[in-house]
Amino acid sequence: MTKTIWSFGLLESLYNMKYLLPILLSTSFLSAKPCPKVLFDGTNLDAFTLSPGAWEIENDGAMVCRMNKAVDSNGKEHIRGKGYIWTRETYEDFELSLLYKLTEGANSGVFYRANPKDPVQNGFEVQLMDNKGFQAAKKSELPPRKLNGSFYDGVAAPKDFSKPIGLWNTFHLKCKGAIITCHINGEKCFEVNVDDWDTPGKNPDGSTNKFKKPLKDFPRKGKIGFQNHGQVVWFRDVSITKL
Repeated sequence: MTKTIWSFGLLESLYNMKYLLPILLSTSFLSAKPCPKVLFDGTNLDAFTLSPGAWEIENDGAMVCRMNKAVDSNGKEHIRGKGYIWTRETYEDFELSLLYKLTEGANSGVFYRANPKDPVQNGFEVQLMDNKGFQAAKKSELPPRKLNGSFYDGVAAPKDFSKPIGLWNTFHLKCKGAIITCHINGEKCFEVNVDDWDTPGKNPDGSTNKFKKPLKDFPRKGKIGFQNHGQVVWFRDVSITKL
């Protein structure tokens, strides 16, 4: 009698498993984390659009921005960046990871959810800057919300988490709906809710910014770009995960 009951129980279990297995498999797939996509591994710039020669790949597998010399109406020579580099694809909710390195006095940035035609007024930026060198060269002091690691012109990083000039820094940016979070070298630079920015030209703390419309009305989807602002910067090991 015991053997018969056990056999019936086994058959019942197998029958139930026939229906449970597809559910378990589908749940497993749904709970699996999205896989990161490599945007730049040091071999090519195929994932990006750029002006010819504006960015190049160096022997160590890093992309670097290039400059042009220009003469103004007074005959004074200036060095200008050849242009930003933008992803071909647009991104909405994502996690972006990379390494970056600055030269002394450099001013650059990572734009995201941006329109390349007007990234400042139609996109967000994380400022990347040699705070000390840039301000010394300009002989002026910038508000903290425009310094390294800031949610540009909106929220300052609690401190400068960057390594000394010439060393590589880790960078991690996460965008999920209205929440944007950034870490440099493992330290949190900011976590903001852009829905809190509901007034043109003003931040939630009452300070002013340069934006013509509230940040809550900025695009939630767009290109990712690295800024060529006239000083040499490098990026490498760039990957992104769609959320």
